[in-house]
Amino acid sequence: MSKIDRGSPVPIYHQLKTLILDQIASGLWRPGDQIPSESELCRLYGISRAPVRQALKELEYEGVLVRRSGAGTFVNRYVSPAPQNVPIQMMCSDSHWGDFLQRVEQEWNAAHPQRAISFRVEVVSHTHFYELLSAAVGRGAAPDVAMVDCVWVAGLAKSGFLYPLEDLSAPNNHLGFGKDLYPAFVAANSYRGHLFGLPVKADLSVLWYRKDWFDDEGLTPPRDWDGLIEVARHLLQPPVQKRYGYVHPLAFPGGTAGGEATVYTLLSFIWSAGGDIFEGGEIVLDSPATRRALQFLRDLVVTYQVASPQVTQYREDTAPLLFATGKVAMALGGSYEGDLIRRASGWMDGVFDERVGFVLPPSAPGGEAATTIGGTSYVFLRQSKQPQEVMEVFRFATDPRRVSGYYREMLQILPSPSFNQMVAADTEPLLAWVSEKIASGRARPSIPDYARVSRQLQRMFETVFAEPTPVEQITRRTAERIAVITDLSCRETF
Repeated sequence: MSKIDRGSPVPIYHQLKTLILDQIASGLWRPGDQIPSESELCRLYGISRAPVRQALKELEYEGVLVRRSGAGTFVNRYVSPAPQNVPIQMMCSDSHWGDFLQRVEQEWNAAHPQRAISFRVEVVSHTHFYELLSAAVGRGAAPDVAMVDCVWVAGLAKSGFLYPLEDLSAPNNHLGFGKDLYPAFVAANSYRGHLFGLPVKADLSVLWYRKDWFDDEGLTPPRDWDGLIEVARHLLQPPVQKRYGYVHPLAFPGGTAGGEATVYTLLSFIWSAGGDIFEGGEIVLDSPATRRALQFLRDLVVTYQVASPQVTQYREDTAPLLFATGKVAMALGGSYEGDLIRRASGWMDGVFDERVGFVLPPSAPGGEAATTIGGTSYVFLRQSKQPQEVMEVFRFATDPRRVSGYYREMLQILPSPSFNQMVAADTEPLLAWVSEKIASGRARPSIPDYARVSRQLQRMFETVFAEPTPVEQITRRTAERIAVITDLSCRETF
């Protein structure tokens, strides 16, 4: 940052504060040097006195500057312009990701002893992550980097919160951004032709099932909706329920409490039936295909009692935890939940592979199987004091040659062909399967308004399970609300 950007959502005082810190870090203003006066700073940057005073006040409180009555403001003599250990502030929603970052920190510091770093990770709710990050930016307290669902990247980029990745590379060297990524992940992390998200994890929606129970019962995992009902009828027999100790065979997030996980998990049913949200610049949600999918999902809960009516209250991690603790025989979710299931169940080593099976979400009869692909990305906030350095560290942390072993331990993959070539199908069946299927999955819409659209879709699914309202009314009302959000028209369907 070399000037004040009045169009940025970053407060002006925080922009000035960052500029002053950059001048000190670069050595332009050294310990003991006098900096320009308040009036000179106002003139230099074309801003009023209030943000200047706020920036100087905070820097004085933090010990960076010292004010001397009648003399001016000086850089503290004890401030080091080149700190030996650079703290990197990060916000994420994965409580276990800190373990991985500790390994990255150790390897980076061993390779760069003169540029040591330390991670400071704040873990917040996934459901409320977008709002919490936006609020942090608004009060000038954004982290250096955030680990976000890739569908949020376009909205954050449009708001001006993020650096495009090419701005953080060395001159004439864009570090090959996007060259080792599947095209769907490049699109999901881009806005107006620029890549804003650095993908860190890739996943797809799945149906988890208890392989050991299915083998004992002579069942095969369901491939379509009819097969799911057939399997469920067997599992709903009282002797079978008693044998394994569950009430409902299936679990999945089904409302606003599940946040984005609800949309991620259930959207494949609409796709498989031939429906969609957008097409050709129009909203096509209110269609016979969507209504067919929603009616089937409602029947799972209301008619067949395959899943509990409480799905509307399930959080994003409720279904995999129920599955891991033997409370259900099947769970709709994402491949990213593999490590959570393993940790919660205690099925380590080969036990996980013996007990846990996985297939694509069941397809509509006569339709194609559809799976939602998703992932998590690193995004770099404009309030960061050292964005280029932070970017270099996270390029290090996403290099398949360096991190493939750690990822495989965590049952995670990178969305890159070079990573997938390192996966062994005989010893890593889940990762090999995800690596095979990931290229053919479908991504959620990469649009700036996605966070608001998603909330309407969450409410749509919740209403399907919680109210007797006809699905025709639910889809029409949801499409109309999305039209207001996106300023797109609704296509008439019959």
